[in-house]
Amino acid sequence: MSYRLQTDETPADGIRRIARERLEKALREIEKLSTTRAAAAVHATRKHIKKLRALLRLVCDEIGEEIFAEENRRLRDVARRLSGARDGEVQLRVFEKLGEGAGQKKAAFPATRATLKRDIAALSVDLAAEKQAAETTLQWIGDRIDGWPLENLSTATLCSSLKRFYRRGRKALRFAESDPTADNFHSWRKRVKDFWYQALLLQNLNRAVLCEIANAVQTLGRHLGDLHDLAFFRSRLTDDAGLPESERTILLRLICAREEELRVIALDLGARFFAEKPKAFEKRLLRYAKEWPRSGSA
Repeated sequence: MSYRLQTDETPADGIRRIARERLEKALREIEKLSTTRAAAAVHATRKHIKKLRALLRLVCDEIGEEIFAEENRRLRDVARRLSGARDGEVQLRVFEKLGEGAGQKKAAFPATRATLKRDIAALSVDLAAEKQAAETTLQWIGDRIDGWPLENLSTATLCSSLKRFYRRGRKALRFAESDPTADNFHSWRKRVKDFWYQALLLQNLNRAVLCEIANAVQTLGRHLGDLHDLAFFRSRLTDDAGLPESERTILLRLICAREEELRVIALDLGARFFAEKPKAFEKRLLRYAKEWPRSGSA
């Protein structure tokens, strides 16, 4: 099965199935934390957790604030405990892309490269220790899924919920437009990421339209993700007094130039994607929901 509701299941059954599948996939990846594929396993685990948290946000009104807060907190904590090793890999990738984009030789900035690789090696040592705690937490959440109160969930309520996240993405865009700080772009990125995963969940309502929406917001999210990674790497360079000033100065200049390009691209894409009014967006979704085979009984 996949990360989308199917036409032969009720919304409640679909949400529970998808939640279990994400947990099972995350647990399989966690098994690899003590292997040479640990970095890839961390990335995959965190991705499954992000999808599950987006699902929880979509059904928050149905399951209630107490259940949502507990599940979401535990998932967030697992992702954070695994973030160190992933952060190191991200910074090295950003560093390499900056050099390639600026036409720098691969051997350029040797001190920065060596420092980033040492960081990755040091952070990876602790991954095995996190394995048991992560497994226990995810299994605990899995045991609670049958108890989620989803009996009244319908495709119409899911569409209304998705409209709220569309509105939040639109509002976050306005903040980024009026005050283009790294924090505001990062907040917008989180809203866009949630909306992308939630649109994927509902794409069978109308495959052509919802897939187009999901693809558009994925592209926007990718640019915002690149922007976030650059800001993260810039902070790393600024805080590390041990790096040679000559390397730091050139890298910061490259980062600033690329950030400006990405801001322009993201704001343009965002303005076009979020041009529709939230109520009009919801009205469109509800029209698709009426055609859902089991929406009337769910």
